[in-house]
Amino acid sequence: MDGMMECDLILQAQNGNTEAMNRLIIHYYPMVFAFFYRNTNQYHQSKDLTQEVFIKMVVAISKYRPQSKFKSWLFTIASNHLKNYYRSRSRHPEPAELEENIPASFDEAEEIAVRNDIRDALLELPREQKEVIILHYYQEFSFREIAEITGENESTLKARARYGLNKLRSKWGGS
Repeated sequence: MDGMMECDLILQAQNGNTEAMNRLIIHYYPMVFAFFYRNTNQYHQSKDLTQEVFIKMVVAISKYRPQSKFKSWLFTIASNHLKNYYRSRSRHPEPAELEENIPASFDEAEEIAVRNDIRDALLELPREQKEVIILHYYQEFSFREIAEITGENESTLKARARYGLNKLRSKWGGS
């Protein structure tokens, strides 16, 4: 989606156009879902968190101002929602989620194993390091944009990413 089309959709959504709102949701849904899934490793919980973020987006879209990118604004909502989720989960732990992943071939099994190893290594990182790595390397935000999203200092975020990557490298035996 190019910038002009997105701006037009945002303006239409702010004026109550449900079709424009739906197009924004359809465009950003996979990115927001991936952000939650990479952070929680729980498919159904990630679906719920994603839906909750889009409800918040619909309610708050009239407050969006184009001084920042819409994607950054939306991920600010998602990041804050994730922090709230972790806070509430620490008070009310949930049972682990069961998921079935049956590969169709040996190559697919090998690919799934590598993805699972990466996911497991990411999940072992402290939440702050994991969030920065996911936003930067998976969602392709710059550190400046991540600073806007999280409200953290850019140099702090770079340090968190570096420490997290070093932990991942040491776990995998890389340099």
